[in-house]
Amino acid sequence: MQSQIFTYVLLAGLAIALLWVIVTDLKSRTISNRLTMTVALGAPLYWLSVGLPLWPGVAFQIGLALLVFAVCCVLFAIRQMGGGDVKLLTALALWVPPSQFTLLLVAMAMLGWVLTMAIGAWRVAHSKTIKTRPARDTVLLVIGTAIAALFASAVLGGPKLPMPPGLAGMGTTSPAAAIALMLAPFTILLIVTLGSIRIIRRHDRDLWVPYGPAISLAGIWIVVSGQLLAGHVAAAGG
Repeated sequence: MQSQIFTYVLLAGLAIALLWVIVTDLKSRTISNRLTMTVALGAPLYWLSVGLPLWPGVAFQIGLALLVFAVCCVLFAIRQMGGGDVKLLTALALWVPPSQFTLLLVAMAMLGWVLTMAIGAWRVAHSKTIKTRPARDTVLLVIGTAIAALFASAVLGGPKLPMPPGLAGMGTTSPAAAIALMLAPFTILLIVTLGSIRIIRRHDRDLWVPYGPAISLAGIWIVVSGQLLAGHVAAAGG
């Protein structure tokens, strides 16, 4: 019982640390090394609390973190990722079981996409670029952000819009209609994404992708959804 309480305390501490990363990164575009170190040093305590065996459990966690660090260093070298983001994702890889890490990456991509569009809408709303229409473009970006958020919510298991019965019926009677219905959301998302990027860059060439907040939100999601703990309980043998 005490071990379970300690585990939940550690998970709550991880969530709080990730929330603080979001606040500091949005405010100053920097991630504190102390925060990253705190996340990394909390992982061994978490391993002990869930009874993760040295082999293969702990060894796999360390191997995953090293792999993530190596890949992220390549992204850092080609200027696609910041140094703080590399350290944060590496530290988080010490917590997330390999079986659940793909879920973390999917959540990170989806949430990062929504955040990029939302921040772009805010910056366009405050744009002073000559010969542009910030009010109109802000409305378009807000609509695009809402579409992206609905899609992300559906993918991550949150609320989603039901398909109208008429469209669902068409999909069952015609193979062509079924394919069209399957491709329609991705087509809409592609148009929304490309259009949003074009609008944002018309006002500001610096398209900021908030990796830090996206990584942190994905980490919080995987903690709150229970995926992280469930993966380690299974790895520890129940």
